[in-house]
Order: sequence, then structure tokens, then C-alpha cells
Amino acid sequence: MIIGEVQGNIQCTDRLDIRSQGSLTGDVITHRISVEDGAILKGGVQIRAVEKTDKSQQAKQASADPAKPATTEQPKAAAAVAGA
Repeated sequence: MIIGEVQGNIQCTDRLDIRSQGSLTGDVITHRISVEDGAILKGGVQIRAVEKTDKSQQAKQASADPAKPATTEQPKAAAAVAGA
């Protein structure tokens, strides 16, 4: 959150808020940005897409892929040969 004066480039991992009393001179890379009326922003803004890895997407991916066991067991005959 910017309330005062900032000079320089900023890279945020989530959201940048520039309040009405705030001033930013520099480039911004962020996922989300909010600039209130009266705030000053001099520079470039690059909005990057948020990579979501939430449970609903993981569930969709798991249902699309056939279930795989967490560990791979060797057949007993192969294990006996490997151990010999």
C-alpha cells in the first residue's frame, strides 16, 4: 500500500494499492492493482496472471487422470529374481 511518495520500480506478489495521497514514479509488476482517485502513477504497469493451484483445480485434474498408486510395487517373482 502506498500512501506517501515512492520512486523506483515495484514488483508485488499479490496486490498493490495506491491511495489518494500516494504517488509512485516507476514501473509496476503485480497480479492486481488499485489506484484511488487523486493518486499519481507515472510508469508502466504489467499485470501478470495468477497461477492457481487450489483444491478444486487439483480435484478436476485428478478426476481426469486415471488413479495411480503412490508407490510402485514389484511383482513377487521379479522381486525374488532381483534379490538373488
